[in-house]
Amino acid sequence: MIVYRDIISGDEMLSDAFPLKPVVDENGEVIEGLMYCESRNITKGGGDIDIGCGNSFGGATEDDAGVDDSVQTVNNVIDSFQYTETQVGSATDFKAWIKEYMNAVRQKLRDAGKEREQIQAFMGQAPNIAKFLLKNFKDLQFYLGPAFDPSTMVFSLYAEGATTPNFYFIMGGYVQEKF
Repeated sequence: MIVYRDIISGDEMLSDAFPLKPVVDENGEVIEGLMYCESRNITKGGGDIDIGCGNSFGGATEDDAGVDDSVQTVNNVIDSFQYTETQVGSATDFKAWIKEYMNAVRQKLRDAGKEREQIQAFMGQAPNIAKFLLKNFKDLQFYLGPAFDPSTMVFSLYAEGATTPNFYFIMGGYVQEKF
């Protein structure tokens, strides 16, 4: 199993249980360094356990079972990684944030002793990533990881006609850990 950990907050933000796909803009160009995964709604809770005897021990029948209050519908990505939705003021605020974020990632890469070419490749991808996210700013939702560190975020965007969002990740800001 591969886990993607945020290099700034240390939060576990994604795993290979959610396959990553390349982001392609409206012109068909791949946005290098930006990946997404699809999400879906799942039900959680409700622990009905059938031990193989059907309803032999009494209890509610299917007709009078009612609603199970312990069952919730949740987004599988949000729930798995404990994301919390947050707000970003304006596109100008987001532009300032993403600039700070890219510089913070660059510094973390330097501190980790990454090769100069890797750092330059990340910084070369940064303008296209920022351009894509800024272009879609009005449709983005923003999420913090479990540490609630506002210096790092995950983004979601609904594809046309989708009922659940896709989650977007700036891959230079994550380290892969294999378990």
